[in-house]
Amino acid sequence: MKSLYNQILSDQREELDCLNSGKLIPREALIDFPATSNLIRIISGVRRCGKSTLALLHLRERSFAYINFDDERLLHLRADQLNDVLESAYNVYGKFDCLFLDEIQNIEGWHLFVNRLQRQEIEIYITGSNSKLLSRELATHLTGRFIQIELFPFSFIEFLRVKQIDPVLKTTQNLGALNSAFEEFIVNGGFPEIVLGADSKRYVSDLFHAIINRDILYRYELRNSKALREMALYLISQFGREISYNRLKNIFQLGSDHTARNYVDYLEETYLISTLSKFSFKKQESVRYRKLYVIDQAFIAALSHGATSDRGHLLENIVYIHLLSQSHYTGRELYYYKNGVEVDFLVRENRQVTSLIQVCSDLRNEQTLKRELRALVQVSGLVQCKNLLLINETRTGLETVDGVEIQYIKITDWLTGNFSGSK
Repeated sequence: MKSLYNQILSDQREELDCLNSGKLIPREALIDFPATSNLIRIISGVRRCGKSTLALLHLRERSFAYINFDDERLLHLRADQLNDVLESAYNVYGKFDCLFLDEIQNIEGWHLFVNRLQRQEIEIYITGSNSKLLSRELATHLTGRFIQIELFPFSFIEFLRVKQIDPVLKTTQNLGALNSAFEEFIVNGGFPEIVLGADSKRYVSDLFHAIINRDILYRYELRNSKALREMALYLISQFGREISYNRLKNIFQLGSDHTARNYVDYLEETYLISTLSKFSFKKQESVRYRKLYVIDQAFIAALSHGATSDRGHLLENIVYIHLLSQSHYTGRELYYYKNGVEVDFLVRENRQVTSLIQVCSDLRNEQTLKRELRALVQVSGLVQCKNLLLINETRTGLETVDGVEIQYIKITDWLTGNFSGSK
C-alpha cells in the first residue's frame, strides 16, 4: 500500500506544482493567519470556491507537503492508515515544516491524526467542504488551538478585481463597464473558474453532482438519492422564500418532517444552500421559521429554470451572501423580520439591532415602494433601530418617511463599499 500512496502523492504534487506555478488570485483581506505559530488553520467553504488557492497563497514561500483526500484512490482510507500516508509524504517531499490536508473531512476520525501532528509541532493547514469543520463541536475534537475561517465564492469587488474594473472611478466608461460586470455577476456568480472563463452551466452541473453524490449520499449513506436530488433542485428554485419541513415531506413523500429537516441540514452543511432564521423575541419561533438562499447565483441560473427572471429575489440572494460572509468576521447576527410586515434583513450586534435592510429591484412601482418603506418605518420603531437601508439598482440619497430617515443605496455601491453612511 505504501508504494500506492507514494504514487498518489507524487501525482498530487505534480498537479499542485502546475497550480502553484500559475497566477494565484488574491482574495479580499478577510484572512489574517499568523505567519508562524502552532495554530491549526482551517478553511471551510463550498467546493471549488478557492480554499486550496487561499492556502497556497499562505504557503507559497514555505516548505510544505500536500495530501488531497478528495482523490478517489483515498476515499476508503481509514484513520489508522493515515500514518502510512504521512510516511509517503516524507518520501515524496523530504523534510517539510507545514502539512496541507485538503478535504480532510472525508476521513472519519481525522481529528485524532491532526491532534498528534500538532503535538509534534507540525504546522497544519486544513480545508473542508463541510461546515461541521467550523461548528462548535470542533473544539471538542481538536485539543490544540485552531483558527478558522469560512470562504465564499468571489464577492462582487473580487469579481471586479479579476475583470480589472475600478470599483470607485466615476467616469462614464468605467461606470458602464461596472454595470455590465454586475449583469454578468448576477447570472454567472463568483466561482473562480467560471469568472476566469469556464462554461457556467456545465461547471455548475458537475459541481452540483459532486456535492450531492460525494459530500452527502456517500458520506451519510443515504438510500433515497432521487428524493435528495429533487429536493435540492426544488430548494434552489425557491431561493428567497420561507421553507416548510412539513411541505417538503409531502412533496417528496418522505417518512417524516425529521427526514426533510435532515436533508436540508445536509445541503446546508455542504454550503449548497444557507437558511436564515426569523427574528422573534420568542426563541422557539426564531428556530421554527427559516428563509432559504443559495450560496452562489450560478446554481440558480444553471439549475433553476426561469428563476433568473425573478430579479428582486436574485438581488436579495446576493445581498444575503454578502452579509453572511461579513457576519463570520464581525460577529453580527442575521435575521429576517415577518410579522404583519416584512423586512428582508435585520442585523443585530451585542443584542442591539444595528441595521434594517430592504432589497428592491424596481422603485417605479409606487405600491411596492410604499410597502417596503412602511415596513422599514414600522419595524424600526418596534426594534429601536435608526439605520435603515433600501438597497436598489438606480437610486441614492435620503428620504424621511413619517419622521424616520431612510437611506437609498445602489446595490453596486453597497457591494463595493462605495457610499457614505453605515454599512
